[in-house]
Amino acid sequence: MINDQATHEMRGPICAARNRAIFIVLVLAFFLRIYKVNSPLIGMSSWRQADTAALARNYFESGYHFLYPRVDWGGDSAGYVETEFPLYSFLVAILYKAFGPSVLLGRLLSILFSLLTIYGLYLLVLKWLDQKTALWACVFYAILPPCIFYSRTFQPESALLMSLVLGVYFFSHWMDTKKTRFFFLSFVFVALACLLKIPSLYIGLPLLYMAWQKYESKVFFQKSLWFYALCVFVPVAFWYFHARQIYKKYGLTFGVWAYGKDKWGNWDLVLTWKYWNRILFQNLAEDYLTWAGFVILVIGLLLKRRTDREKALDFWLISIFIYFIIVAGGNFAHLYYQLPFMLPASVFIAKVYSRYWTRDILRNKRSTLLAAGLAIVFLLSAGRYSIYLQKENTRNSPVLKIAEEIRRWVRNDELVIVVDNGDPTILYLSHRKGWKARAEEVNSSYIMDKKVRGARYLVGNLRAFNGEEGQNILASLLSSEVCLYDDKKFIILRLFEEDNRGND
Repeated sequence: MINDQATHEMRGPICAARNRAIFIVLVLAFFLRIYKVNSPLIGMSSWRQADTAALARNYFESGYHFLYPRVDWGGDSAGYVETEFPLYSFLVAILYKAFGPSVLLGRLLSILFSLLTIYGLYLLVLKWLDQKTALWACVFYAILPPCIFYSRTFQPESALLMSLVLGVYFFSHWMDTKKTRFFFLSFVFVALACLLKIPSLYIGLPLLYMAWQKYESKVFFQKSLWFYALCVFVPVAFWYFHARQIYKKYGLTFGVWAYGKDKWGNWDLVLTWKYWNRILFQNLAEDYLTWAGFVILVIGLLLKRRTDREKALDFWLISIFIYFIIVAGGNFAHLYYQLPFMLPASVFIAKVYSRYWTRDILRNKRSTLLAAGLAIVFLLSAGRYSIYLQKENTRNSPVLKIAEEIRRWVRNDELVIVVDNGDPTILYLSHRKGWKARAEEVNSSYIMDKKVRGARYLVGNLRAFNGEEGQNILASLLSSEVCLYDDKKFIILRLFEEDNRGND
């Protein structure tokens, strides 16, 4: 009786200390992410951000038809596109209706999701391991540069990571308690993750391991698990079937199923040293973990697992490497594709600090080394993050400048061809509709087709016309169309209308 009372009296202060600690981490994460949050959509991953923001703006301007997301590069068509589940863009569009269109709203929504990701990671690690490890995991996730940067970009990655960590957390609770509410919450978040990014189906591996821990060899005979899988797969299958019908009818896609050509199925790439050098060393070791963190991660991977539950992190990490293999093209091209790696990786780093860090930094050699490692990670993270932000510098930005010139020369109802290696950013920033193209596509038949379909201007990034072929295409355009603007970086051409060539 006395022991129970003493335990109860101690629980209050312990819980209060836990709450204060994670609150401080969340405040730190918030202020790291809020800096320059109102930056325009230029710089790193502007392509992805511009497309996401265009979906939101088109919902706002053209009607909230959730099942029919629209891009800016649909030319003279309705612009309906095959895409991943556009929930993030739709939520931003709802915020536009309440507060008016602003990039700030999309970025703030991303930050909110990122803070929920950190808190979800804290709850999960607290459940699987201990509070000390949970706090260290959240600290590292909060301060590593790509984790900061992509937590405030205009894209659904923060929502994806939140869905993954909460889906795993509630699944773990469901395995422990078999309560219906945890079943419901888990499949909703796991399904949402797979809707946002269908390769997120890899999360099934750590979930299967947790189920195996409970049922062992009888795991495949559990009706509740089969029902769970059905609840996840049905909405995913419905959306991607619907999205495919949009592509078949309107011909526009983000390349969701471009096997072997774009994001996934690039087996030749997977078998090269060039691929793994970029993913493991250039991206993960250097960009994400600033090398110092990578060394600590390797140490964490070598630590002995103390519980069976802890081994779920190993299966989580293995599942992400399977994802690296399957979605090789996307991971090779885009740094943010490796963001899911940081959820389990942060925990492995945290385990090192949880086991060996003490307050007596000066006398304990391990603690001294870990303190030095933490300082190095923080300083290198700050330096790398500042480099990321410099790319969003609006001063003398050629992209913002050409977008302003397009608004000056081109009316709202006129269609534009943008030749910038297929990048839609200029269309979004100029708030115009048209086509995006690569220089090698822009031959005479292409121009003729787009003129017939209503194209009146061509905007070209001169760097896109590289090589002899590109220079020949550029020379042909300059000789046959009217150049309205040339700042040695971009050009704006007025396209002759065929039946008015003699009068223009």
